[in-house]
Amino acid sequence: MNKTGKLDDKELEELRKFFDNDHFAMNAGCRIDEAGSGWSVCSMEVTDAHRNAFGMIMGGAMVTLADFAAAVIGNRPGKYTTANSVTTTFVGNTKSDKIFANAVLKRDGRSTNYIEVEITDDKGKQLAFVTVLGFHLS
Repeated sequence: MNKTGKLDDKELEELRKFFDNDHFAMNAGCRIDEAGSGWSVCSMEVTDAHRNAFGMIMGGAMVTLADFAAAVIGNRPGKYTTANSVTTTFVGNTKSDKIFANAVLKRDGRSTNYIEVEITDDKGKQLAFVTVLGFHLS
């Protein structure tokens, strides 16, 4: 991932404050680790609430983290984007206690954007690939 335009500490804290109002993501444990122009890295501490009967991470938890990482790219005060289509391909699972979403903006058009997200565990194992087509509301 080309991490250009990385936010400084003050900008990152302002972005985190903005997303504190994303109650579903915050209650699910989503956190912004890093962000910049057209990319974000978010994480989720995995608890028993995120696990299925086999002790593996529920797919919905991974999709929630991916959607959040895409939202971090597509939303800022005064610029709002909603997911129009989210496509997920699960390629693995883990019993790790932390997962990451590495999101990259691939296209930002007049009315839509296209973001690719890779979900990994804390050892770098690939768990899912998610594409998000966003629709700009403003």
